Amino acid sequence: MLKITPTRENERSFKVRLCGQLTKEYLPEIERLLANDDAESQTISIDLANVTFVDRDAMVFLCSAKSRNIAIENCPSYVIRWIQQERLCSSLDKTSPSDPTKK
Repeated sequence: MLKITPTRENERSFKVRLCGQLTKEYLPEIERLLANDDAESQTISIDLANVTFVDRDAMVFLCSAKSRNIAIENCPSYVIRWIQQERLCSSLDKTSPSDPTKK
């Protein structure tokens, strides 16, 4: 189960706080919240501080959101490591493709 709490911090800042297990079934609702008319004039972020589980579809979604300039806050370290290992999101990938220790 995932609790989704949209929060407008001010007129230029919108945050979606997540609590629980982030899985494929919740992605359409999160996407709906993120796709508002004022998106280009706002700072939008997703707060993962209280997320306890992330499935692969959610990982791909997070990378997609990041590529659309949506900030990912309080990302658990295991999620960052998984993204780096799978090379799902180049902006979080800290290793060089030529690094022989990372295949």
